[in-house]
Amino acid sequence: MRKNQYHIEMDDLSSFPIQRSRDCEEWEDVTHEELNDLLDQVPDDRAMNFLSVVRGGGMSLFGRYFYRIRPRS
Repeated sequence: MRKNQYHIEMDDLSSFPIQRSRDCEEWEDVTHEELNDLLDQVPDDRAMNFLSVVRGGGMSLFGRYFYRIRPRS
């Protein structure tokens, strides 16, 4: 569980399969370790916003990729 500088827990995505895409048509799976490495490189407010959007079921642009929770088949 990630915490911000005030020790407030951010949304947790560890129980969800995460995907990314450049064009929102072809999606590839992303490991949580890779995603955590990316989030470690940005300020807490940006990481918190990203996690909130994705956890809420939306797509979030982060760098060159859109990220989402993989839909159920």
